[in-house]
Amino acid sequence: MEKSTEEKLKSNYNTTIESINSSTEKSSHKKKPILVAVSKKRPVESIQVIYNLGQRIFGENYPQELLSKSKSLPKDIEWHLIGHLQTNKVKKLLEEIPNLVIESVDRVDIVQKISQYANINNKTKVYLEINISGEDSKTGCPLSDIYNVINEIIKNKDKLDFVGIMSLGKIGDKKEFEKMVEIKKEICDKYNLDINKFIASFGTSQDFDEAILSGSDEVRIGHQIFEVD
Repeated sequence: MEKSTEEKLKSNYNTTIESINSSTEKSSHKKKPILVAVSKKRPVESIQVIYNLGQRIFGENYPQELLSKSKSLPKDIEWHLIGHLQTNKVKKLLEEIPNLVIESVDRVDIVQKISQYANINNKTKVYLEINISGEDSKTGCPLSDIYNVINEIIKNKDKLDFVGIMSLGKIGDKKEFEKMVEIKKEICDKYNLDINKFIASFGTSQDFDEAILSGSDEVRIGHQIFEVD
């Protein structure tokens, strides 16, 4: 890797952290969100640079790419799958990446498949992905079906750890951000979950500042960190 590329990655990452800290300070809740560094289609060398700066949570969209990268990068990385997951990919993912966090759970059959292969001694952390905008082009569970899927997760709580909700809606849409916070509260009330630990994940490179101000517990940032051209 060229020195200039490495320096640009370091600068990008540090700028991102500064922006997150600044937005957290401006927010009413003052709770710093988790940062998922979205590394899809980025080379392992770039991921290693960001890892060396202290980042341990990385997000990938494609199971095959995730499996390949996980073999050549440090084992203490917490990988988050944030892209659509097919049932036929679950077994291999859970076998090869024991600390995998699956953020894209969006239907009953994928809950059942994850539960089938999850380890009772090492629960798989899952998020419910919600189609918060209701757009046909977006993935995620429809609002009308979220409790059916959550009930299935709760039914399998001996193997699954229901840690949060995730969405990718319209960029910077404050109403959708507010809706996510509202749904988080509803779920915590309904299932007696700790609202201070339960995660609402929304906000990306283009709108994470607004997301943090709206109460996001986790932001997923790729372009702002990894783009060097």
